[in-house]
Amino acid sequence: MKRLRQIPPAILGNAVLFQGLWLAAVLGASLGRQWPALVMLLALVALAVGSGASWRAEGRMALAGLLAGMLAERVWLSLGLIEYRLAWSPVWPPVWIMVLWVGFAMSLNHSLAWLQGRVWLAAVFGAIGSVGSVLAGVRWGAASAPAGWLPLAVWYGLVWALLVPALAWWAARGAGPGGQAMWPREGRTGC
Repeated sequence: MKRLRQIPPAILGNAVLFQGLWLAAVLGASLGRQWPALVMLLALVALAVGSGASWRAEGRMALAGLLAGMLAERVWLSLGLIEYRLAWSPVWPPVWIMVLWVGFAMSLNHSLAWLQGRVWLAAVFGAIGSVGSVLAGVRWGAASAPAGWLPLAVWYGLVWALLVPALAWWAARGAGPGGQAMWPREGRTGC
């Protein structure tokens, strides 16, 4: 409990808002709506910038998430591993999925900054978290797995096990005095 009180409110807020973003995106998609995900992403950005995070650090992570998401999603969609609700094309991901990628990448500056410099932990976190997330999305009706859940889970786990450490590394490269909100950790420079 003492450790929880040491977490800066902006980092705790980011964790709560990112979970809200996931829920808004997946539940919104299953109900045929994309706007709830956009509203939650705006709240996530407002919290980050309002708590003193650098626009540059946030922008570079948003762009990294967008690019990583476009590449990974195009592969999964082209292989027929997943189909998303509200997709405007069979080979392009819908807006709500890309919003999730952006929010996740930005969270590596905040509530997920503890993954920076911890390659193996980031890989395990990416593999397990992604599989749980995508299977929950399929179960809730936001997506379907035309090739079956096992190929989807294997591909998601493998790709995310590579992407999370890479994105965490990229977030750490943007760190600097006043550059971004960071998870408190001994020996770390920055805020």
